[in-house]
Amino acid sequence: MANSEYEYVKSEFEFDSRLPPSNWIVVRIDGCHFHRFSKIHTFEKPNDENALRLMNACATSMLEKFPDIVFAYGVSDEYSFVFREETEFYQRRESKILSLCVSYFTSVYVMKWKDFFPNKELMEPPYFDGRVVCYPNLKTIRDYLAWRQVDCHINNQYNTCFWLLVKSGKTEKEAQQALKGTFSKDKNELLLQQFQINYDDEPAIFRKGSCVYRDKVEIKVKTDCCGNPIKRLRLVIAMANVDIIGSEFWENHQYILREEKCRYEYVKKFDINHRLPPCNWTVVRINACQFERFSLIHSFNKPNDWTSLRLMNASASLMMESFPDILFGYGFGNEYSFLFQEKTELFQRQESLILSSCISRFTSFYMMKWKEFFPDKELVEPPYFEAELLCYPKQKTVCDYLSSRQAECHTNNQYNTCFWMLVNSGKNENEAHEILKGTLSKDKNELLFMQFHLNYNNEPAIFRKGSCIYWQKVEESADVVDREKITRERWDVVVAHVDMEPEFWRMRPCILNRWHLAG
Repeated sequence: MANSEYEYVKSEFEFDSRLPPSNWIVVRIDGCHFHRFSKIHTFEKPNDENALRLMNACATSMLEKFPDIVFAYGVSDEYSFVFREETEFYQRRESKILSLCVSYFTSVYVMKWKDFFPNKELMEPPYFDGRVVCYPNLKTIRDYLAWRQVDCHINNQYNTCFWLLVKSGKTEKEAQQALKGTFSKDKNELLLQQFQINYDDEPAIFRKGSCVYRDKVEIKVKTDCCGNPIKRLRLVIAMANVDIIGSEFWENHQYILREEKCRYEYVKKFDINHRLPPCNWTVVRINACQFERFSLIHSFNKPNDWTSLRLMNASASLMMESFPDILFGYGFGNEYSFLFQEKTELFQRQESLILSSCISRFTSFYMMKWKEFFPDKELVEPPYFEAELLCYPKQKTVCDYLSSRQAECHTNNQYNTCFWMLVNSGKNENEAHEILKGTLSKDKNELLFMQFHLNYNNEPAIFRKGSCIYWQKVEESADVVDREKITRERWDVVVAHVDMEPEFWRMRPCILNRWHLAG
């Protein structure tokens, strides 16, 4: 921590919520407002095969990226990812696992969109929410997956009937009424009698959903002295649309999960929603993952890439517009913190939904805005982010937290400025680290001035102070309607690069009180 005065905001309020050991971890990702999203992008009803194939491609990328995922099952705009029982992925920290998975899935979805919809422009950013559920044994995992596939069958059979009725001329209300109270055999009969469709002949991807896993495949590795091929079993990521309720699949793939008798009626009791304590200020802090590699691949300038920072600010501004409960954002480098008003009821204060929705939407905005800021740079690999959620009981503590992040910004940027100036002057990276080892702030300022004739305080404020984003009233007008004077206000999101000292908050009391003022 850069400034010991503020160190308590970390030690007293930042806790690692770790998932219990010896439990299988399931991350279930679900599209947010995908009814609207599918309508805007004219997806086929009841199933759009290209949209499903895009979801499957994202799931395949997840298994390629995260080796601890042993199995994935998806249907419609939902995917469940099963991590092996003994995984120590991010030390089993819930927020890290959830945010990384949702962010990477979102990023790949946007990146692969053109592969599956080459003639369809992405009209608005997709985003997903997610939750983490722990299951204590293999039997329960089998039951969980069976439950999801049963749900797939029920929903798809209903939707197949519903949309055929609508396309035949019925209104949506009439179609709902016709299906009200029907059982599976009634729907099968309706499809056969009215539309000459045998439901069992419908594509398996619609009826059974999709499984993604590592399959054992014989691969030729070399030839012997006689020219005969020598083969070895290798694990290759496969996708299949098969029954996973019965035992046949699991008997043939015992290396994924061991066989257990399935019963899926009780699995929902494990799905617990953690809610944030009331009347606490909530901060969602987002960090880019492996950003050193990402910035290197995309040739970002060192120590600061102006365009990259502006892209982060643009994404943060869209976050403010998307979530009215966000009062303030502060960012530097590859990090952004978003402060929600203390009485927010966003997602009924469910931690996993707030965290996953924020990380997914931020990722989506970053992806969608890339071309605007880097028109001449192809996005080579999908960026992805992690996030954590922090709660603070008092406004002063929140301000101290933000001050601690700005102190970190100053410390990091001053060091990096010195480091890269030394490297660019001919030093290697080890030499530069050694020169700066143990130096204080004034030593670095002196080094910059004496060796490079650079006054650190004249460096751009966006590098030294980071970026503050908040709502500011820019216009107020009064109209007379029915002899009553009505005052209208207009607020815009502004970006500033300033010190967040107590004077900053005194001069702008409406920032942290905007929600109360609006109310």
